[in-house]
Amino acid sequence: MNAKLFTRALIFFASLYSVAEPSVSADPLGGSPRASGVWCERRSVFSITQEHELRLSLSLRRITGYDTLGFVCDGSLILGDPPSTKGGSVEARRILMRAICSNAIFVIEDYSGLPSVTFGQAVSERVVYDAQDGGSSQIWRLRLDFDDFQEMSASSEVKASFDEGFTFFHELLHGLGYSDASRVGELGACEEIVNRIRGELGLPLRDQYFGETWRISEKLTSVRLRFRALTRDANSRRRESHYLFFILSEPAEYSAGIGGVTRVDNRLRH
Repeated sequence: MNAKLFTRALIFFASLYSVAEPSVSADPLGGSPRASGVWCERRSVFSITQEHELRLSLSLRRITGYDTLGFVCDGSLILGDPPSTKGGSVEARRILMRAICSNAIFVIEDYSGLPSVTFGQAVSERVVYDAQDGGSSQIWRLRLDFDDFQEMSASSEVKASFDEGFTFFHELLHGLGYSDASRVGELGACEEIVNRIRGELGLPLRDQYFGETWRISEKLTSVRLRFRALTRDANSRRRESHYLFFILSEPAEYSAGIGGVTRVDNRLRH
């Protein structure tokens, strides 16, 4: 993972979901979407690339079952006209429809290769369009680092359970009022809901929110996330562990106002 590094003791004790007031910014040129719903960023340096948009769309189609889901020229998410489904998760469709029908604006941004985001992050802000009449909107910026998913190591089943689409849902849930684990041993409301989606799709379930860490060198740390799945033995209902690994190589800045898809246990292993 280019330029990403772990340091501080329990940097993840700050909750992923911000309970503080959202930041406020001006948008005099109308660069942000004003209509509620889910959008891909189109106008800034964080515009999602065509390749990454396709990867996200294909993942969301697989997860939701909306087989014609996609993003149109202005960046807005469409489910099809009329929407049609083939398989997918009922829970995922429920969450996505709730977001689309809410009063909030969700903007997906491409933070690939940037050290400030590991897999995904959600940040809330209130954008003021007209200072005189007070016109404003609440925007949730859902930041995805598509490079990270190419650089992690895991089985195909775990990769299918922790890809761009699942990370999108995790961050989307922050905008719908759900939070993450605040201490080691907890999974958190976001991942509990995302696990329901995984369960409906027959995928491994995430078993921990805080990643376990091993110090590789002075500047490199290996992080492991545990998943659990039923054994393939038809005569057994025992769950077996599966693991996802990634490398952190630079300190990232975290705060209570920023949400991400995973955090790290401070108990380093050497």
